Amino acid sequence: MQTIEALPEQSIDDQWSLTEAMRPSPRELVVARRYLHLKAVVIGMLAVGSYWSLVVAHSSVVEKVLSAVVLVVALTAAATSVFHDANHASFSTSRAVNHLAGYTGDLLGASSWIWRFKHNNLHHGNTNVVGFDADIDQAPFARLAPDQPWHPWHRYQHLYMWVLYGFLTLQWFLISDWVDLANHGVSRQRFPRRPRRRDVAMLALGKMIHIGWAVAIPLMYHRWWVVLTFYLAISWTVGLLLATMFQLAHCAELAEFFSPDVPRRGSDFVAHQLRTTADVHCRTRIGRRVLHWLMGGLDFQVEHHLAPRLPHTVYPLVAKRLSHVCDERRLVVLSHASPWQAVRSHARWLKLMGSRP
Repeated sequence: MQTIEALPEQSIDDQWSLTEAMRPSPRELVVARRYLHLKAVVIGMLAVGSYWSLVVAHSSVVEKVLSAVVLVVALTAAATSVFHDANHASFSTSRAVNHLAGYTGDLLGASSWIWRFKHNNLHHGNTNVVGFDADIDQAPFARLAPDQPWHPWHRYQHLYMWVLYGFLTLQWFLISDWVDLANHGVSRQRFPRRPRRRDVAMLALGKMIHIGWAVAIPLMYHRWWVVLTFYLAISWTVGLLLATMFQLAHCAELAEFFSPDVPRRGSDFVAHQLRTTADVHCRTRIGRRVLHWLMGGLDFQVEHHLAPRLPHTVYPLVAKRLSHVCDERRLVVLSHASPWQAVRSHARWLKLMGSRP
């Protein structure tokens, strides 16, 4: 794991100026949000068009498979670019619009209300902190941090976790949201307030809408085994893509993991985020554009963790400024040179954490 020796010595003013130096202007934010909204429209058109072709239209098997591929891309992009931004209140300057756009996650089977607590509070506030960051708590299936308990089956996690990643969206839909709701929190961390009837009703409504468009309507046009096959294939592929994208920034050889007593607030915030988070780059210009379009803000995770309320469409600009300032101060911004390097790094980390301590 790479360490950054200079970071603990940074003062509050230095770290505040670091985030200020990368902050976009009001005009740049307006342009970025316009592009984000246009992107959301394109994603919506891809989703509706591919869904219509897959479910309603009379088409060949090859066309059905191609439509399913496009739908996977659209659903993944909706999660990374609309759902993720909106639940960080960065999709729009309107709170109502953010909540409405954030509900796209419920259409995918996940509760946006629970996700905001799990992701915004636990993950962003306690990145890679064992016992707090829910994203690295995959017990008992995986061991992702040195301080987590080891079990014999973890020896094979670098093989089987890629299969389990695909069940992410099904887990949201069928298990984790209901368990969290019943436990009034995520793992040992309780919700800041008890869920209201409205929260529970919206969660249940989201699940009903998901089963409606993903299963009930297709059953009106196709046999049950065809619907089940395509549903599981699409859900598993979207889950694999999303789970892998989220893991690359934090569960890899570059990033560090900490115990709950680590300082990570105030003057320690920037230092902590730089130690625990890595970007994913691409060597070609077109590759960078395609990667950023699909991953939303997940390829610029350092910038996102330092300024989570910025729209992801402004992160390429912000990243250049952050890199310049960090170079001047001899600070390190962790990054993978390519998506393939990031995947390989995560695979090596899984194998390392799977070895007996």
